[in-house]
Amino acid sequence: MKINLTDTPAPQDEEFVIDSLWAHNHKYDAVDIHPLFLTITDDSNKIVAGLVARTWWGGLEVQYLWVSDYYRKKGYGRELMLRAEQEALERGCHMAYVDTFSFQAQGFYEKLGYRPYGNLDGYAHKHTRIYLAKKI
Repeated sequence: MKINLTDTPAPQDEEFVIDSLWAHNHKYDAVDIHPLFLTITDDSNKIVAGLVARTWWGGLEVQYLWVSDYYRKKGYGRELMLRAEQEALERGCHMAYVDTFSFQAQGFYEKLGYRPYGNLDGYAHKHTRIYLAKKI
């Protein structure tokens, strides 16, 4: 037996580990992971904002939300979040969760009804990661 360490895993090896974990979890509840990807594009079809998430076990897990600097403060982030929540409801979800850093968007998520449930200090020795959730 040996431990292998790499920062460039073979895609099939990474998929094997993830699939194996979900196979284990499937013993307890059916695994129903579904990606959710939304973008907003400008007139030239360039992505100016996007949201990467997934739904599973009744939850919307927002992994990434980005809005280009030029389009910030114009409601696009809110629009993406609300559309993701609507899709999650259509998929049978009852909760949503996200995390953000202390220098990012805690207030933005709180205005959407998300409430902090935990945090972790010490990222780059100065930032706090904040975990937020809400019922949808």
